[in-house]
Amino acid sequence: MLLPDNPSPEDDGPLPTLRPSPAPREVRSLSVDFGRVIDPETDWDAVSEQLADAHATTVNLGAGRVEFTAFDWSEHPDAAAEPGTDHLAVAARMLREAPDGSPRQINLIVDAFVPEWIKEDPRVAGTGVRGRRSTHGASATQLATGEVGDRLVAYVAALGERYDPAAIEVTELFFSAYTYGDEDLALYREMSAEADWPRTEDGAIDTESPLIGRWRSEVIAGLLGRMRTALDAVRDGEGRQIGLTMDVGVDWEDPASGRPKSGQDYRILLSSVRDLRLQLWAYIGIPLRPPADIEQVTAALRDGGYDMTRFLVSVGLWGDRSTGKARRITTTALDSAVRSAATNGITNVNVTPYSLMTAGDWDVLRSAWADTTTSTGAASPVDPDQR
Repeated sequence: MLLPDNPSPEDDGPLPTLRPSPAPREVRSLSVDFGRVIDPETDWDAVSEQLADAHATTVNLGAGRVEFTAFDWSEHPDAAAEPGTDHLAVAARMLREAPDGSPRQINLIVDAFVPEWIKEDPRVAGTGVRGRRSTHGASATQLATGEVGDRLVAYVAALGERYDPAAIEVTELFFSAYTYGDEDLALYREMSAEADWPRTEDGAIDTESPLIGRWRSEVIAGLLGRMRTALDAVRDGEGRQIGLTMDVGVDWEDPASGRPKSGQDYRILLSSVRDLRLQLWAYIGIPLRPPADIEQVTAALRDGGYDMTRFLVSVGLWGDRSTGKARRITTTALDSAVRSAATNGITNVNVTPYSLMTAGDWDVLRSAWADTTTSTGAASPVDPDQR
């Protein structure tokens, strides 16, 4: 139920669970951007109708960041996007049932970036090999043992306690070039038992070393493990039923390897965290690639011996604007992509973001997802002849 210390003009009693039972056998979901979630002009009735027409079983709502939240978080009230309004509750009440009364799963998305926090306290940012600070990502030490990691864990737990969603999805949780500060070196020494960073022949830090990739993945796995433990404890233990999902990048040339350099070694993550699921960023517009490549990824994961039930595939609508190309992928590409995603044991397909959906895109999903239903026993697999 809604926490009692957060009254809102839109509150009209306890919020029913967003984790209906039974869960859909085949999940087809849309992700609604945080900006749309907190926009008072968003027509949730219209959104619900669109989801129903597209045969979507699930909706993922952006819950914001620890520094900018969609509701009044009592531990950090200054982070609220609009004090006094619980935007997630407003959206959830309108979307938790389809127009025909059938239940709809609702997941919540947590963005792990902390750009405003870094502006206020640059010391929490990751540091590059030449001393440059990240503008968005926290250091490995901050995620492992610092205040940023602690607050991310607390936020995930607060969302689980407050809303009882079907799952919480953590996005933007990866490392780029910024894990080389003095504190991170100390953490690396402690976790790896190595005396120093791996070095190239000329003495530079070997940023391509698999030792660093493994360490980064272990740092992220540790944070996710803490999130899982915190979720397990909410609602008198019922939180064990709330799923935990992490967004991950894809190595299109070697999908089964994951992205260790980013701290996303799939095998380390999946083996370290109970029931963790990984959502693949199948973003074929950044850079532009054939939609059929998605099926090659799912096949590689299957052939790599993975449990395919622990993977989701997210089709991104974005295009690579840096090359002067279109802002979004075409409807034809979307059609091929969502059909390619539901292959080789993948039963959970997502499209993101809602804000880029066009009338043509909704038509695509209406056709491609026509075989998906909200019943555990009634859903049927996608016809391979229709891919």
